[in-house]
Amino acid sequence: MNKQAFTFLTLFSLILVLSIYYIMLPPSSNQEVVTNTQTTIEQLQQQLNKKRDDIIAKNNEIIAKESSTSDSINEALETISETKNLGEKEKSIVAKIKELGYQDVYVEIDNQTIKVTVLKKDATQSDASKVIKEVLKLVGDNYQVEVKFISE
Repeated sequence: MNKQAFTFLTLFSLILVLSIYYIMLPPSSNQEVVTNTQTTIEQLQQQLNKKRDDIIAKNNEIIAKESSTSDSINEALETISETKNLGEKEKSIVAKIKELGYQDVYVEIDNQTIKVTVLKKDATQSDASKVIKEVLKLVGDNYQVEVKFISE
């Protein structure tokens, strides 16, 4: 028997034994179940953060362009500043609402509207009233406050 035939038979035998072994294995019932532990509030917050980061990046590109005029640079700087201020204001509102005892809170400021989303199963009108009062204490009467309660 030549060397090439012997190598072929050896490898074929090895593959055959491994195939039979694989077929004879019992099915694995210890499959890991992957669950999505991310809450709706976290998803909303990530979307808002991405949107704000995109706005800042776009305005940074305007600032970095050599062909940008001083007016467009000033406008871009102002937009970046406003975006960062909105983010800080939203964080302070979230902290204040969490002090009221709510665990998951999402706040988005859009024009003159503050949208508050709170994770609570059995919400009442008094809960909404408390949230609205705290938000208005913090930001003043310049904004319209919308409160939405969700349960997961």
